Amino acid sequence: MDENKAIINSRGGHPVGNKYSKLAKIVLKISIVLIIIGYFLWTILFPIQDLHTFTTTEHLTAQKQLALNYTLGRFLLYIGFTGMISSSI
Repeated sequence: MDENKAIINSRGGHPVGNKYSKLAKIVLKISIVLIIIGYFLWTILFPIQDLHTFTTTEHLTAQKQLALNYTLGRFLLYIGFTGMISSSI
C-alpha cells in the first residue's frame, strides 16, 4: 500500500488529475484541428484583385459568397476557440 502512495506522489499528485490533463490535451488537439478546418472553410481560398479597395460590408459579402462554407467555417472556428480556452483553464 505504501508503495502505491509513493508512485502516486512521484507523479505529481492524485491519479484523477492525470485523467483531467489527458482530457485537456485531447480537447486541445481537437480544437486545433477544428480551428484549421474552420479557417479553410471560412476564408476565400483564391486571390481577388483589389480586395483592399472593398468596404467592410463589401468584403464580408464577398467572403460569404466566395468561401467554401462560410457559416460552417465560422461555427467551427467558434467551437475550436471555445475548446482551446476551456482546455487551458
